[in-house]
Amino acid sequence: MSASSKGIQRAFPSYRVFGENNLLLFKPILPKLKRASGNGVTVERVGKLLVEFTPRVNRAFQWDMQQNFALTAEECALIQHQLPAGHPVELSRRSEDLDNSWVANNPNHPMTNLDKVLFVEPTEGASVTFSLDYIDTETGVRGGGDNLLSVKMMAGEFGVFQNLVSFITPHLLGWPLMVNIGANDSLPYGEVGGYKGGGGGGFGGGAGGAGGAGGEVPF
Repeated sequence: MSASSKGIQRAFPSYRVFGENNLLLFKPILPKLKRASGNGVTVERVGKLLVEFTPRVNRAFQWDMQQNFALTAEECALIQHQLPAGHPVELSRRSEDLDNSWVANNPNHPMTNLDKVLFVEPTEGASVTFSLDYIDTETGVRGGGDNLLSVKMMAGEFGVFQNLVSFITPHLLGWPLMVNIGANDSLPYGEVGGYKGGGGGGFGGGAGGAGGAGGEVPF
C-alpha cells in the first residue's frame, strides 16, 4: 500500500529507548515554512529534535510527568562530535514554567533561578547516558533524586541515534525541500513532477502545504 494511494499526507517518526525507570523518545519537529514573493517558499523557523523523558512507575508510564528538551541542529551536531571522542555534553534552558514533577518533589523550593539541563555522557562499553535535571543557577546545585530522569543508551542504540540525527539534521534546516524546489524550478514544469501541493506537517506535503508545515516547537 502506498501512502499516496490512500491519501496519507502525515507521518510521525520517532525513536524510543526504554530505560530501567524512564522512556526516552526522540521526535523531529520540522521547520515552519512561509510563502515568499513570486510564489516561492522560505523557512520562517528552523526545526528541532524533541527529546522526551517519561518516568515509569510500576510498569505504568506517568505521561503527566513527561519532560521535554528541544535540540537545535547545531546541538545535535555537537552531541555527534563530542560523544565518540569521550567528551560529555551539557545543554541548558531557562526553565520559566516548571513541570509537575519538580513542583511535587520540591514544594518548598523557590520557583526562580532554575535551569533545565540535559546531560549527555559517555559511559562504559561505548554506551551513552541521557539525563534531564534542574540546576539552581545561584548555588550550582543539581536537583537530583526523584527530579533526575535518566536513560542509558546502549552502543547499538546510540549508533542508530547517530544515523537518525545525520539524516534528520538537513531536514530540520529545510534544506532538502528548498533544494528540491529549486531544482524543479530550474527545469520545465512537469519533467520532475513539480510540487503541486499537499498537506503540511509531519513528513508529508510539498510547497503547497508550506503554510502549515512543521509545528509549534517547545523551547
